[in-house]
Amino acid sequence: LWNIARFVLIQLERRAFDASAPLTAVADRWLMTRLSGTVSEVTACMDGCQFDRALRAIREFAWDVLADNYIELVKGRLYSDEPGRDSACRALTRTLDTLCRLMAPFTPHFAEECYSYLGRGSVHFAGWPVCEYDDPDAARDGDLLALVVADIRRYKHERGMALNAPLGKVTIFSPLFGDDSGDAARALNAEVVWRRETARLEKVMGDVQFNMAVIGPAFRKQARAFMDAVRALPPESLENPPDSIEVDGTAMPLPKDAFFPTYTYMEEGEKVDVLNVGDVIVTIQHTA
Repeated sequence: LWNIARFVLIQLERRAFDASAPLTAVADRWLMTRLSGTVSEVTACMDGCQFDRALRAIREFAWDVLADNYIELVKGRLYSDEPGRDSACRALTRTLDTLCRLMAPFTPHFAEECYSYLGRGSVHFAGWPVCEYDDPDAARDGDLLALVVADIRRYKHERGMALNAPLGKVTIFSPLFGDDSGDAARALNAEVVWRRETARLEKVMGDVQFNMAVIGPAFRKQARAFMDAVRALPPESLENPPDSIEVDGTAMPLPKDAFFPTYTYMEEGEKVDVLNVGDVIVTIQHTA
């Protein structure tokens, strides 16, 4: 939690910001809805003497919502001099203030140390936090934004790409949401386009992948001839394999799961990778 607080404080002190700036970005309003829910949950747990559940709720918000998602989303705005920085700084100030108050009964010295940097006196005289922020649209859209960005960051990691490496063009097809104030583009280092219409993708059969754990024991020395015979099959037989296949002039039973065709997708004439994020389709067109 100290690393989170230190990052936030560094950003707040880097340059003056308008503390009364409106919360305009979806990510900022989403953070406030999640913070409001956390305050309600922790308050109920404390009233019921369920202190372990209260502390768990604080930890889940601090790590899962604030550190893993929100901060990663808005780093680009925080590092910039754009007007949207004020909105993010205001959201982070409110969040750090509230977290210090929530943590005070559990870690009084730590909470006091963090709170002192906000210049608001002692956290132990600040009172229990009240945060009633209700924005159903921001809650829904922010959940989607965080999920999409997290999945694409995972996609980059699985392909051995640095998380800040240029990605190309990302198109997100969502009928409900279309403006993230540029947060996704900055977080992914990509051109990000939100589109409300349904994705129109062309599915094209590519190569064939073979399961050597099945092919090896079944065909042994004829494995290479089997693979050549499979590659010679027409596309409809690759999608719906026959019961047998001719290998070196002999009809042989086709083992289950011996191979499967791979597919590529085309969007407006360009090859793309496709991710399914819940009910949302995301296409990724890499740079040349």
